[in-house]
Amino acid sequence: MTPEKISPGLLLALQDYDAAVEQGDRLGLFLQKRTLGIVAAEDSPKPPRSVVFIYCDENANLDHLAEIGVRVNQRQGSVRTAIAPINCIGNLSDDPAVHRIKPSRYLHTSMDRAVERVKLPQYKLNNNNLTGKNVVVGVVDTGIDPKHPAFQGRILRIWDQTLPGRGVKEGGYGVELQDPILTTSIDENGHGTHVAGIAAGQDSLYGGVAPEADLVIVKTDLQDAHIADGIRYIFRVAGELGRPAVVNLSLGGHADAHDGSDSLSQIIDAESGPGRIVCCAAGNEGNDNIHAQATVSGGRTHTMRFHVPSDRVGIAWLNGWYSGNCEFEVSVRTPLGFVTPFQKIIPTGNPVKEYKLPDATIQVVTPDRDPANGDYNFFVQIRGGMFKPSLKGGTWQLRLRNLSERSGRVDVWTLDPSASVLFTGNSVADSVKIGSPGASASAITVASYTTKTKWMDIDGTPREVGLEFDTISEFSSEGPLRNEAQKPDIAAPGAMIVAALSSDSAPERANRVNSRFVVLAGTSMATPFVSGVVALLLQSDSTLEPEVIKERLREVCAIPGKPPLCFDPKWGYGLIDLEKL
Repeated sequence: MTPEKISPGLLLALQDYDAAVEQGDRLGLFLQKRTLGIVAAEDSPKPPRSVVFIYCDENANLDHLAEIGVRVNQRQGSVRTAIAPINCIGNLSDDPAVHRIKPSRYLHTSMDRAVERVKLPQYKLNNNNLTGKNVVVGVVDTGIDPKHPAFQGRILRIWDQTLPGRGVKEGGYGVELQDPILTTSIDENGHGTHVAGIAAGQDSLYGGVAPEADLVIVKTDLQDAHIADGIRYIFRVAGELGRPAVVNLSLGGHADAHDGSDSLSQIIDAESGPGRIVCCAAGNEGNDNIHAQATVSGGRTHTMRFHVPSDRVGIAWLNGWYSGNCEFEVSVRTPLGFVTPFQKIIPTGNPVKEYKLPDATIQVVTPDRDPANGDYNFFVQIRGGMFKPSLKGGTWQLRLRNLSERSGRVDVWTLDPSASVLFTGNSVADSVKIGSPGASASAITVASYTTKTKWMDIDGTPREVGLEFDTISEFSSEGPLRNEAQKPDIAAPGAMIVAALSSDSAPERANRVNSRFVVLAGTSMATPFVSGVVALLLQSDSTLEPEVIKERLREVCAIPGKPPLCFDPKWGYGLIDLEKL
């Protein structure tokens, strides 16, 4: 095995796999499934498989990897997706054609008043009533309700990645559906249907922004590798039809460097171009203390505190990054006062070290610089102790010692899927909460603006949320990126937005407006609004490039009380005013 080629998170999964084989302890591998794309981890005689990103030369031939059980989904590209038996990852890392292996991780899903606030009717009136006709709106999400009247006759294809089948050119899994069998795929979650409705639904009252655009849908399991395959699929289908396309990604996560160097962002940058645009959500962690930041002087030690709810069963992860011109060592202190040794950078060999304390089992990964950005990434995994499987509740400490002569900034994010492990104290930072794929340089990253706080539910009961009306939504995640790149790009209506309700989902009755429409909030809702606007722009000019569209949108944005073209880490360049477009 060549551990230098394997990312920290995947190295931890390999160690947990070894524990399962050698000691019969399958708990660690089971818990890894919460964030990693691990298949068949329990109750199977076969070794579990992991969905991964493989970094290689653009035109490298990887067909020979099938000999060790690795199935690569693409024949070209410097970042490809694949599925590999975990016990073959070591052999895969030894292959000269493979530069780097990173795991696939699960991301999470992040118009009556809205259209008026951004002056959409005026824009359409001034531009020959644009509707998105002959443009493809692609949605990679939880699926769509093909039976909903808002989409009738306009769903060209659905690639349902969650159904068993032979897949498509971009990946040998899932099923591709067209009329008359579109209804084989359903959207039990409802998120994807709502998103598609905002971008391109047809309805006299709750219609979307581009109601005559055609739809290509990817129902995904939310693994970022599969999302990447979905993006490639949508752009290929649109290209075969001779259409421009905009892809909507109302999802995100924080297991990356928050600088656009992650696998999914790199694939978005590679796939984007003239008539190929991607819109991403900024995220909904504006109120959550998932990020800690500290500048530590040379030779000094800094402590970041984070809280774990009492006797929380499971596992906690910390994802830390700092500049490649510094050197830090890492230690963890438990609520009972037990500590791990300070662990330095381990530039060669396996950088994973495990420490079994009375109240915790802690694994720390401190590899050499990440090849994608030249910075250092350390990873901490915490599980229950020797006498109790649950994670000890209380205040934990992440201790960081700067061995360099110069000061260095450290950024750390919690990766708990339930968002219950949060930072406390002076290290908490509201900034730098836009992760993958919103960190993509070419993507249009969208913050949420609150255009509605009250509505009448299906039972005739008045409802209201505690958001401030007519301003940026407090839940909207804040930039900039870790490398100071300016994100989000713009803000759009994201609360509270009425759009299509999937008949296979079961939202709270308080959120149902009627039997076909539901009200939701989030940057997930703001993003398809912009995707719809991009579809209108592509209808006028199918060759528009991402940066040209972003520049045109920035020019018609405004932040209250600030001059034009002024960036704010919460607003981006402000709320769009389409009448000026």
